[in-house]
Amino acid sequence: MALTRFEMAARAARELHDGSYVNLGIGLPTLVPNYVPEGVTILLQSENGILGVGPYPTEAEVDPDLINAG
Repeated sequence: MALTRFEMAARAARELHDGSYVNLGIGLPTLVPNYVPEGVTILLQSENGILGVGPYPTEAEVDPDLINAG
């Protein structure tokens, strides 16, 4: 049985180690930060050049100047 998008993102997040620098593409990889284990600190870079991106923001955290191409 095939994995869902969310299962694939969670599986990819399990490969990340504390202190890693990770280059995310667009689309599915942008889901990965939502599944980074608690206590693991990584630095994310997206294809559009943003450093330090993280999990998808809540409504209160949305920044209208940033766009998620995924």
